[in-house]
Amino acid sequence: MFAFVLFASSCGGSTSGSDDANPESTDTQDAADVTGTSGPGQTLGEPEQPDDPETLTSSFTKLSEPGVGGRITSLAFDPSNPDRLYVGGDMLGIAITDNFGETWQSTSGLVSWEIGDITATTSADGRLWTGSLSGPQASADGGSTWELSRAGMPAVSESTYTLAIETVLIDPADSNRLMAFNGNQRNWSAPGVYVNGEWTGDGSVWESTDSGASWNQLSTIGSGGNIRAATFTSGGALLAAVANRGVWISTDNGTTWTESSQGLPHFNAYDITAHPTNPDVAWVAMGEGPDSGGTFITGGIWKTNDGGASWDESNSGLSIVSNPTAGNTGSFHQIVVAPSEPSRLYTSNVAPGQAAIYRSDDGGESWRVIADGSTSRPDAYEGALRAYDIAVHPADPDRIAIGSDDTLLGSKTGGDTWTDLTTIEDAAGYFHGRGYSGLVSTDIVFNPEDPAELILLGFDGGNFIQTQDAGLTWRRTAQEISAWGGGVEAAYSPNGSDRIYVLLGQFSNFRGIGVSIDGGTTFSLLAGSANGLPEVGNVKRGAAGLAVLADGTTDIVFAVVDTQLFRSADGGQDFVAVPGISGARDVAVTPSGSVFVTTDSGTLVSIDQGQGFNDAGRPPAGITTLYTSATEPDSVYGIAFREGQGGLHRFDGQSWTQLFDDEFSHGVAIDPSNADNLAVVTTEPAFNDISAATGVHLSSDGGKTWTAVVDGLPMTRLRTAEFDPANPDRLVVGTTGRGFYEISFSAALGE
Repeated sequence: MFAFVLFASSCGGSTSGSDDANPESTDTQDAADVTGTSGPGQTLGEPEQPDDPETLTSSFTKLSEPGVGGRITSLAFDPSNPDRLYVGGDMLGIAITDNFGETWQSTSGLVSWEIGDITATTSADGRLWTGSLSGPQASADGGSTWELSRAGMPAVSESTYTLAIETVLIDPADSNRLMAFNGNQRNWSAPGVYVNGEWTGDGSVWESTDSGASWNQLSTIGSGGNIRAATFTSGGALLAAVANRGVWISTDNGTTWTESSQGLPHFNAYDITAHPTNPDVAWVAMGEGPDSGGTFITGGIWKTNDGGASWDESNSGLSIVSNPTAGNTGSFHQIVVAPSEPSRLYTSNVAPGQAAIYRSDDGGESWRVIADGSTSRPDAYEGALRAYDIAVHPADPDRIAIGSDDTLLGSKTGGDTWTDLTTIEDAAGYFHGRGYSGLVSTDIVFNPEDPAELILLGFDGGNFIQTQDAGLTWRRTAQEISAWGGGVEAAYSPNGSDRIYVLLGQFSNFRGIGVSIDGGTTFSLLAGSANGLPEVGNVKRGAAGLAVLADGTTDIVFAVVDTQLFRSADGGQDFVAVPGISGARDVAVTPSGSVFVTTDSGTLVSIDQGQGFNDAGRPPAGITTLYTSATEPDSVYGIAFREGQGGLHRFDGQSWTQLFDDEFSHGVAIDPSNADNLAVVTTEPAFNDISAATGVHLSSDGGKTWTAVVDGLPMTRLRTAEFDPANPDRLVVGTTGRGFYEISFSAALGE
């Protein structure tokens, strides 16, 4: 089941639809290479066999769904181990590949997972660094584990981000000296970062002279500016790109700063990079500028040849178009120079309809497209190819990686050919992952009639993906009716698994109810007055719950949308709002046919197929989601997420009992063969310095005792869990930004 949880923003941030052509096929080399000129008739990669259920272990292992499904915010090759690539995301944490995406390893220890720039160069004590909304985080073991390292900075908070750090620089003249810059290139809308579009940071610059063991504030850039990027020049000066304040320069190690934007078209600077050997040369990437007579000023690339004193346009060959809306105006968020070949540059226009990645071989004097919407790739989540981050190998200018909302691509040929580092397309529209996913999960649904079939739901383009071959391949068919915007919950008809319902949307957005009568191959969309439902679009509380009850051969479908409970007596074609119920949050149907609905004021039950409701005992305050047990005909379980008597509660038909008291409990799975086996997952919205989410908790005695299990999980922030009815020892869980994982329930408990 699904609880409405307000996150700062969606993981992706792309708009509905895609700029990119759907590839017919993708593989040309290394089983997943893709090029802009490939076409039908190529040999497709063979899918790897999924894990045998008998091989489930006591630690979590990755499911095989395609990646990415979330925005990449940082890419970095390790200078001391150039085959190693670090990947960070806006709420995805950090992952590592040592072989260009063939295999992936997760990381652990991050206090939250909203990642800024990853600095792969180590400080004097051998630690790696990353910026994050929680401040600087460091790793002493090559990125495997991380810890917050902000002694001397403001105290951490349980309700806000107190010091967002976009980037940590290591002084090339003294590796004991670090500098941390207050900012967030993602423009994340969260307390302490951006609130109602306004930056709330202070533009502070912090210094450590002991490899990050302690910090002191050194200076402030501008009057509280969002520092999106900063870099040292080869001469020791510092350059910074500041949102809506232009370029700033410091020639005294960051103690004082001077605005230096002469020649720039406006002040919305996004990224900056310096020539590795010439201290006078640098480039800045500019986003879209303010409204100018009905259209917004375009961004692009500007170059300085005098150490930042002045800037000249460097846009020859770049396709840049203005627009009456800022989001559709040409905007550049990245500019990178190859460390081993300074004349080689890469950049990207991220505006919808203009999205493209460009390469320059002459220091920015001219540019050519190396990837755009026509580039064939395994586009599992229907996202535009907009590179929000680019990394270049320290010794090979032709080896690059680019990250977007939905895709992570790599090239060993300077962009002439591409490899998808997270996904293989096995046939047109069928994909499997390489071990890295950026999905924010919302629901897990097993087909009760087919052990090989599983549905996963998630935010943004991950709204509905399905495997019918036990994870060999996955398809995403709901994009026919909702290409982007998230999925809430899915349900198979009790009258046969060919009929599937899916509730679409996220946050306050409702995108309709999808109905399939062919097992998920095609969907029709129900929404608006023609179906008795709210129109597609923003509603008070969005879409929240879905349940199906069999009445002979007819499905009675219940949906919670916009705080109302809707009921359909004809298989979901025509809905009516159930009278007398307000503030609805979720709905569930027990095996005996009782219908439960939880509301702002309490939990109600109906024994006449949802036509009339009465109080369900004396429920605890704040129940947000409801769950039922296959072996308990009249029982219902309720989760109170950060409300009232938080945690997990059970109603046995007479009274309620609290089974787990963690207020950050977000979902529960009940073993369909033994209701004593329970799994609770915890989460916390991305709103504060240190997440209170504690991962997965298991009980084999009906909730009397619990064991926390996090081994193998890349994050402890999760949203959903489900037992496999065909193999109840298999537990699948969904994270909030790193996809889905599985574990042996008994092995995890040492049984």
